Amino acid sequence: ARPPYAHTRADGRPSTITRTCTRAHAYTMLFRTGRILPFLLLLLNRAESASPAPLRVDGLITAVFTPFDTNGDLDLAKVADQAAWLNATGVHWAFVAGTTGESLKLTADERKSVLEEWERVAPKYGISLIAHVGAESTRNAQDLARHAAEHGVKAIAWMPPSFFRPASTKALALTMKSVADVVPNFPVYFYHIPSMTNVAFNDGMLGLAQAAEDVGMQNFAGVKYTGLYTYPGLMDAGLLHNYADGKYDVMSGREDMMIECLSLGIHGFVGSQFNVVGDLFNELKAAFDRGNLTVARNLQQLGSSFIKAWQSSVESGMDGNKNVFNVMKGGVSVGPSRLPSVPISAESKANLEKNLLAWCNTNGVEGWPMRAKICSGARA
Repeated sequence: ARPPYAHTRADGRPSTITRTCTRAHAYTMLFRTGRILPFLLLLLNRAESASPAPLRVDGLITAVFTPFDTNGDLDLAKVADQAAWLNATGVHWAFVAGTTGESLKLTADERKSVLEEWERVAPKYGISLIAHVGAESTRNAQDLARHAAEHGVKAIAWMPPSFFRPASTKALALTMKSVADVVPNFPVYFYHIPSMTNVAFNDGMLGLAQAAEDVGMQNFAGVKYTGLYTYPGLMDAGLLHNYADGKYDVMSGREDMMIECLSLGIHGFVGSQFNVVGDLFNELKAAFDRGNLTVARNLQQLGSSFIKAWQSSVESGMDGNKNVFNVMKGGVSVGPSRLPSVPISAESKANLEKNLLAWCNTNGVEGWPMRAKICSGARA
């Protein structure tokens, strides 16, 4: 029998009211027959399958410097030089405006300008982008996330506030969800760097992933795990990597622990050293992937000695890392760091140049004679 609510249009097709009532009748029958639960599960599965997939980067992601001129203003013309350098050293991902990029020293507008410049030059050099949007104000983080979603990024990373800090894993998950929800079609990574944020809990990043599920965060993709020195550290990274058959992505944020992370099955690495010696760390990973652990270990030691060379060269409060480029011929001058990082002194600059040249004049390691691009023309 024809339902009493059935109406047709002039073209013979069901009217809007007919279609609406038909759907309502169907839902009512689902409730009456007890078949609503399978229906809801089907909808849930569809929603989960629509969640954006983690990146699963297999290689290096450079936490890029933000270039400044001598007055401390943005020097965006240098971004193209940075991108060309990364390409030449075999790095094809950039993590924009993270800790290395002095994110919280920048205004929101400056952060947007930097990302827009990377968006402009990246395609020419085959570079994909991840934008960091963490801010002390959650509203600012949401605004930066929306902007990033419109400017060519593959994923978004978020670092929690460090003054009004989340007091529990659940609070952390809820705060992250408030940012992730404004970019539902993008994978969002938690940027775990407790040495800077003082945000760390005993249940670790595995606990955060589970809390993200509990609060219904659909686009939680994984963790940029820089807090490998902070309990539960490497153990937690391994547990998260294997949780739920590898549902979430773990990216290591410590170059000096590359072999340890590779041994856990972690293949994505975000680091500041890749600004300068990405070629060295690319070779380290390649040696590990070939099964040549001796060469991989030697290269990790060589990479660590590079880090030690600049760390031991400058006084407290100076950014020796960024100044590597500024003292080495052939690199990309990216200018000074902003306060509260203090300007490099003449003595520290001389020490930095001396120690880096000494590093370049080593013989490299067995299986990889010194051929870092930064050392081209610098060897005695």
